[in-house]
Amino acid sequence: MMHYKKDRRKIEIELPGDFNLNAVRLISEQLGERKDLRIDLSKAHFVNSKAIIFLHKLMFGEKKVRVRLKDPPKLFFEILQTLGLHHKWKLDEIVEP
Repeated sequence: MMHYKKDRRKIEIELPGDFNLNAVRLISEQLGERKDLRIDLSKAHFVNSKAIIFLHKLMFGEKKVRVRLKDPPKLFFEILQTLGLHHKWKLDEIVEP
């Protein structure tokens, strides 16, 4: 079960497992019009392309959302590298240890 804390401006989410399409749907439902999203990925072993696309649209779409990711798995960085997004995303501002 996904745990979250939210107020009018921000939401903090702790995923219980992988960051996949199901997690994207759950996060989308809770995000609403909030402009600040923090996701704890410390329990995730896998991040798929749907999750990357979702984050990219949030950060670079019309309604820009500030995204912060806590402890993403190694695969996350490999996917960004493969897609060539590691240059566009400001990982030093997005990723938290």
